[in-house]
Amino acid sequence: MLKSLWRQPAVRQALIIFVLLRLFLSGWAMVVQQASPVPDEVNEGIRPYLSQPILNDGAAGWLLGPWQRFDALHYTRIAAQGYAHPEDSVFPPLYPLLMRALGGLVGGSHTAHLAVGILISNAALLGLLILLHKVGSDLLGAEHATRLLVYFALFPTSFFLFAPYTESLFLLLTLGSLWLAFRHDQLGWAGLLGLLAALTRLTGWVLVVPLAYHFWQRHLGQGKWKIDPIGGWHPRLLGKAATIFLPGLGLVLFLIFRAWLGLPPLGNVYAEYWFQRTGIPGTDLLRALPGMFGLGTGRSGEFTLWFDFFITWLLLSTTIVALFRWRHWLGWGLYAAMLLLFMLLPSSEFKPLYSFSRYALAFFPTFFLLAIWGANSKIHRLILYPSLLLYLYFSAQFFIWGWVA
Repeated sequence: MLKSLWRQPAVRQALIIFVLLRLFLSGWAMVVQQASPVPDEVNEGIRPYLSQPILNDGAAGWLLGPWQRFDALHYTRIAAQGYAHPEDSVFPPLYPLLMRALGGLVGGSHTAHLAVGILISNAALLGLLILLHKVGSDLLGAEHATRLLVYFALFPTSFFLFAPYTESLFLLLTLGSLWLAFRHDQLGWAGLLGLLAALTRLTGWVLVVPLAYHFWQRHLGQGKWKIDPIGGWHPRLLGKAATIFLPGLGLVLFLIFRAWLGLPPLGNVYAEYWFQRTGIPGTDLLRALPGMFGLGTGRSGEFTLWFDFFITWLLLSTTIVALFRWRHWLGWGLYAAMLLLFMLLPSSEFKPLYSFSRYALAFFPTFFLLAIWGANSKIHRLILYPSLLLYLYFSAQFFIWGWVA
């Protein structure tokens, strides 16, 4: 059984990349924190532990402490206290619920929740890498699949995939949903995974659009705009049509749950605690320009703002290519377009283009295109070498409480 799995290129290559990066990041975190020790004292403005224990001693300090950063602490707090703090209520419940359920089996402490969160993310990441290789082999060809995996795993913010963040779980559910729909026409399972994705991160609802496109293309008539399905309507087909909306149902259920708890509307929470308001899509691209030259507020003069600006344009350009040049990828392009539109809706004078470099991990068509273009050795080096350097820099920043994304 294990030998047969190892013979599969997707499993073998994914496992090798996962183990090497997992070991490297553990060692790299130790080196970075030795070179630039994190202060032990609490400072909720600079190092917001959110009144939770600081893990800085023994095995927990070495293995868990470097990942005790930013959003991870919101998830552990939700796992322990639920939505007792309004600012936590922008995070859907599935990931912290898993942390609470599994962490409760080993004591339910902050350390247990953090450790379990890392285990969930790492297990999901391994599954994600295996699935991504399989998808890449089918869509691009085996000669591009390995390069796809390397570019994805070494993207400058891909170290977040190992962190107790929702990244790995959300991406596994999302890629699984799209793949089950596009490749296997399993809309029921695709919709169910989409629902779970929406309960993991708010953006999961956008899966409704590519799933609906697939249903129309596959069942409503040979690429023409028709409302009468081939062979007529029947209960099974109606059931398939209904599953398209499951990702949207995930968002609706979360909003109902928040209202039942008496929490403020999401827009109010984002404005008060996260300094974001809904605006005209793309407004943040203009807001970012003064800050990039040190003339704005908040993120003024930060290198990460320059990088987020570059990544935004990369996502825009590759999404357009996926939509209009690669017609056989139109479902993937619609997914990327909807995701990008949703990401560009929030606007913030204080934090424009907030976390775009991390959210870029969800843009599978971008990585598909990079893998194809990387067949050229010069382009390959142009992609790989800066990614490696930025991966080292950003992960080091994260480990010492520097803001990355």
